[in-house]
Amino acid sequence: MDNHNQHPVQLQEYIDRQGVVVAEVQSLPTGDRPFQSENLVIGICLEGTADFMYDLLPRRFERHDVGVTLPNHIFSYSTVSPDYRATLVIISPAMYKELTRRESFIDYQKYHNRPALALTDIQFTKVRDIVQVLRYITESEHPRRKEALGNLLDILFYALTRYRGEEKIDALTNTRGEQLFNQFYDLLLMHYNRHHTLIWYAGQLHLTPKHLSLTIQRATGKTPNEWITEMLTEQAKRLLDTHRDMTVQQVAYELGFTENATFCYFFKRQTGLRPSEYRNRKE
Repeated sequence: MDNHNQHPVQLQEYIDRQGVVVAEVQSLPTGDRPFQSENLVIGICLEGTADFMYDLLPRRFERHDVGVTLPNHIFSYSTVSPDYRATLVIISPAMYKELTRRESFIDYQKYHNRPALALTDIQFTKVRDIVQVLRYITESEHPRRKEALGNLLDILFYALTRYRGEEKIDALTNTRGEQLFNQFYDLLLMHYNRHHTLIWYAGQLHLTPKHLSLTIQRATGKTPNEWITEMLTEQAKRLLDTHRDMTVQQVAYELGFTENATFCYFFKRQTGLRPSEYRNRKE
C-alpha cells in the first residue's frame, strides 16, 4: 500500500485501483474525529474489542464478530483494546455498485441498524476461510480477477445472510419504526448540508412532521430534529478537523448555513466552543 501512516480504509486511490482490498489492522480509522468512508467495509474481529460510534450510536465489536459498515455512514470516537486485531475486506464504490445488483446482496441494508453479527466458532472458521481465498485473489494477477472477486464476495454474503438468519433477534428489529428511520437517515446523509428542517424530511417521506417525529423517537430514543442537529455537529467537526484550508465561513456555507454568525452560534451551543476554538484546541 502507498502510505503506511494511514489506516487502510483511508487509502482511497489504492482501493479504487484494486476494487477489493484485504488488510490486517490493529486500530480503527479514527480517534476523536468523525470519519466517513466511500467504501463498503466488512470487518472480522480476530481478537480483542473495539468501541465506537456508528451513525451516532454506540457500538461494540468483539472477538469473532463480523461487522458491515455501509458507505458514507458516520464512524467516530473509537477506542480499541491492546490486543485488538481484525481483518478488513474493503470494497471500492465501483465494486460495491456492481455487487448491489446481485441477488446475494439483497439483504445488505439489514446492516443499517445492526452492523455487527456474532459468529459461532464454526461460522467464524468458514468466514475466515473465504476471506483467505479473497486475499489470495486480491494479491494475484489472476486473469479473471474481477469475476473471481465478485463470485467470492457472493459466497461471503450468502454465508453472512444465512448466519444472520440463524441469529436471535429482539422483537424491535425490522419494525416499521426502524424501516422509517433507515429511510430518514439515508435522506439525512444525502441532504444534511442543504436541508435542516423536520418539515422537509417529512415531506420527502410523505408523512406529517408529527407522525415522523413520534415514530423516529419511539424507534431510536431521539427526535428527527436531534438527529439533524447531531449530524450537522459531527460534520462540522469533521470539516474543521480535516479541511484546515477552509475558513470557518466556508465550512458554514458547506453545511448549508447562509450566515456565518448563525453557524457559529449553533456550533458553540452544541459543543461549548466557537468553531475557531474547536479547530485550534490541540494547538
